[in-house]
Amino acid sequence: MILQSGNLYNQILCSNMKFSEYSSDMRKVVLINILLIISGTILLLFAIYNVFVHSDNALFIIDFTAFLITIYIFYDLRKSHNVQRASNITTSSIFIMMLAIVYFGKGHDFTLVWTVFFPMFAIFINGTTKGLGITILFYALTFLLTYQGIDKWQGGMWNEASYARFVVASVGISIIVYFFEVSFDKAYKMLEEIRKKEKQYIQTLEQCSITDPLTRVYNRRHLTVQFDKLFEKAKKHNSYFALYIFDIDYFKQYNDTFGHIAGDNALQKVTQTLTKEVFKRDVDHLFRLGGEEFCGLILADEPQKVEYILEKARTTIESLGLEHPKNPHKVLTASFGVCVIHDFKEKDFDKMYKIADDTLYDAKEKGRNCIVGADKISTL
Repeated sequence: MILQSGNLYNQILCSNMKFSEYSSDMRKVVLINILLIISGTILLLFAIYNVFVHSDNALFIIDFTAFLITIYIFYDLRKSHNVQRASNITTSSIFIMMLAIVYFGKGHDFTLVWTVFFPMFAIFINGTTKGLGITILFYALTFLLTYQGIDKWQGGMWNEASYARFVVASVGISIIVYFFEVSFDKAYKMLEEIRKKEKQYIQTLEQCSITDPLTRVYNRRHLTVQFDKLFEKAKKHNSYFALYIFDIDYFKQYNDTFGHIAGDNALQKVTQTLTKEVFKRDVDHLFRLGGEEFCGLILADEPQKVEYILEKARTTIESLGLEHPKNPHKVLTASFGVCVIHDFKEKDFDKMYKIADDTLYDAKEKGRNCIVGADKISTL
């Protein structure tokens, strides 16, 4: 039921136009459609009344012509989605129709009462600046016509006092409508600023939730999300898909020698260099698992590409030349364990992670500062 109501609202009041959220354009479209529906219904009823009951052909022509125009605008807005054109045609039609009512009605049967609605239509639909200008022009012509009717209209009952009351009421309503819309615009702009800040906060929170605060690479939480995406991408393009794990060799001894601040700086230096010089493609991802341990995902057209990228990563870390007296190589190095697959019948993160973790252990057994598993295609 809610969905049906939403569809009905979208079809009738939003002209089947899609708005991501409430906006000034959406408000304008809804106002135009409400105006068209109400005015179209009233115009049709008055056209019928004027031709069959009141026998006033002039008013019938005005009402029925205006009714046809509302039908056209209603249809054109749904077809073209041109809000500005609909606004211009609607405003022009109301402008001409109301002036015609003033001229031909000559104040009889309270016809002048309809003019008090004009500033609402003009200002709400066209905005404060343009709408106020149109309203001033409309009332300048209306006041001129009604002034000329003093002591003539309504069998002479339309006098200077009647004219003065009409002018004061019209100007007063216009001022109220204008400042109401000014206040609304200010409130809407403030709301937009709040929404913009909320979006920025949400984006910041989302980024923080998937980013390691120390190294600024993705964290473990985001690993499984990217794993699913890249697995499907590799399956679609029949690429080789690799999950690797590496950790910094003898990192505890590095911290014991230089302190934890130096250790943090070393991790930052390693990740910054790798993301800048090695893992530059959109299918190369690096994640910090915790401590000195990292994980990553790679897509490649051939298995040798995986080994090439990881070898470049290994040598890049070593070439940083970060002094490490407790490491046999005397500089900071890393060991890599890799799982490469080319069979996508089964998607199992845990199995790939286990294979990569086992090969990392093998790399450490072989003396560290090496890569194990990149030259082998694993099956899950």
